[in-house]
Amino acid sequence: MWWIAYLPKSYVSWFVGTMANLPLPKPFSTILVRWFARAYKIDTTLAIRPLESFSSIGAFFTRELRPEVRPVGEGIVSPVDGTLRSAQDVSTVGDATLVKGRNYSIAGLLGNDPLASRFANGQVWNFYLSPQDAHHIFSPVDGAIVRSVHVPGKLWPVNDWAISAVDGLFVVNERVISFIETANGLVAVVMVGATNVGRIALTYALVESNRAPWGAHHQRTLDHAPAIPVSRGEKIGTFKMGSTVVLVFENRPFDVSNTGTQVKVTYGSPLASA
Repeated sequence: MWWIAYLPKSYVSWFVGTMANLPLPKPFSTILVRWFARAYKIDTTLAIRPLESFSSIGAFFTRELRPEVRPVGEGIVSPVDGTLRSAQDVSTVGDATLVKGRNYSIAGLLGNDPLASRFANGQVWNFYLSPQDAHHIFSPVDGAIVRSVHVPGKLWPVNDWAISAVDGLFVVNERVISFIETANGLVAVVMVGATNVGRIALTYALVESNRAPWGAHHQRTLDHAPAIPVSRGEKIGTFKMGSTVVLVFENRPFDVSNTGTQVKVTYGSPLASA
């Protein structure tokens, strides 16, 4: 897959995202969405809307699920439907092994934001979203959102090949970060972009990535004063395609020594059971 290095990934991803959200007339839209659902073995009965109501692949990607199929548990809950790739304590030098032995600076992951210093002895959970998964991101905790940061970057894939081949992948790729203050310390929800992820959008603020890849690229920070209250299981963002979410905790809420990885999780389910 070496040829991916030579692709204009931001432009390709913008184009794919735009085409995926292009409304099509019936019956073409229904045929395409049904083919996509079958190809990725997606359980369409979980969605609020029937399959025939979606006018594009992009609309189907961001489908809402019926609340009763995703009850919100107690404590800290999963922010996504996806696969838990790793759960690690941050080292004393502020590094974490997010997946497959690759070490990443927490400060770099968080865009070198001043709040990053609070995570030097924290904990990191890494989740991968496949095309099969619903693509909304939910708060894992009760708290208040104090800051949002958009970090422009590359749009490498986030598959196993890219993790092995691209040094600092999760620090290199585009990210949108929500900092949530809780009674048990600060939590960062990091939404990581990837190839063909058309856009990352927040629900609580006017932040949407990759709207125009030819435009200016600079890090953007929004301080929320007053802070924005949020409850666990409340939607805070959406991937217009699939990617990765990283949770970073100021404190270490769980003993991760026996935590299973490569485990399927659903949003709202308690993380301690993963």
